[in-house]
Amino acid sequence: MARIVDVAQRAGVAPSVVSRLLNGDPTLRVRPETRSRVLAAAEELDYAPNHAARALRRSSVGALGMAVHDLHNPVYGEIIAGAEAAARAQGCVLMLADVDSLASDDDTFRRVVSGGAIDGLMLQRDGYASDQVVARVAGARVPVVILNERVRAPLSGIAVDERRAAALATGHLIALGHTEIAHLGAGGKNSRARDRQAGWRDAMTKAGLDPRRDLVRVGGVRPESGYKALMELLAAARPPTAVFAASLLAAVGALTAARAAGIPVPDDLSIVGFHDAWFAEHVHPSLTVVRLPLREMGRRAVLLLGERAAGAPPQQGPVTEPEPEVVPRGSTAPPRSRALRPS
Repeated sequence: MARIVDVAQRAGVAPSVVSRLLNGDPTLRVRPETRSRVLAAAEELDYAPNHAARALRRSSVGALGMAVHDLHNPVYGEIIAGAEAAARAQGCVLMLADVDSLASDDDTFRRVVSGGAIDGLMLQRDGYASDQVVARVAGARVPVVILNERVRAPLSGIAVDERRAAALATGHLIALGHTEIAHLGAGGKNSRARDRQAGWRDAMTKAGLDPRRDLVRVGGVRPESGYKALMELLAAARPPTAVFAASLLAAVGALTAARAAGIPVPDDLSIVGFHDAWFAEHVHPSLTVVRLPLREMGRRAVLLLGERAAGAPPQQGPVTEPEPEVVPRGSTAPPRSRALRPS
């Protein structure tokens, strides 16, 4: 029986292109000649279009796992929603777990996986030893897809364009007239933190601004770490007029820090957060954010698990649509000096 990888090799495209095209993914954009080549290859090889989906349906228990750090982080809601909908469409259920909890008792986790409790695992890593434990234990028994991180073979991964999104967020502040733009980095040993800082640096450099080291602090992914980082910046000799926080919760912490320091937002300080969630509209002032296709990433992660179950090789699946977008709200405005300058 032909596999996705066989069709991909015959057509000269990536397996993910074959899967998305044959499963009618409306967000896929390919040239007409590429589409014709894939369809011809599938017909020649007598490939069944929904083979990957059937591979999941034929799985032993019909359950997929998702393991993340900090289950309480509201940003994960969109990823989970996309994955849950895709899993349900394939006749599977989605089970959530905390990475550190799984790794803390790896013998139990190994028995669970070996016993066939899940048919595949989506894992969001943060650069900790627990990530390696979970990936090793699960990978020995079921397909594993790394969430929201650029990876190389033999790993499979799905990621959004965080570098571009960070550049868009910083560019929004530059367009408002800010030149002293700080960056609250996400921290952690993963491509997400590196890409977000690189995007900030890209936008600053492109605008002819100096991405100085003293403008960077580790804001982390929690309100308290964002609070601490902004307090350090406000105490510096050259405090910023704007901040790009590489996490939504760090941006909330920065808002609290500004209020505690008596710095009005956005009059004297503009703040942009990374990712969006329901509460971003309900803090005061409401948070300007850069929104990424997290729901689509969750959906694509499930499809990628299906491709691996169907025999496709490990691959990196970038999510490029919908494109990242800045959502302007109340936390950003031109710097006071520019706002008062006569036109």
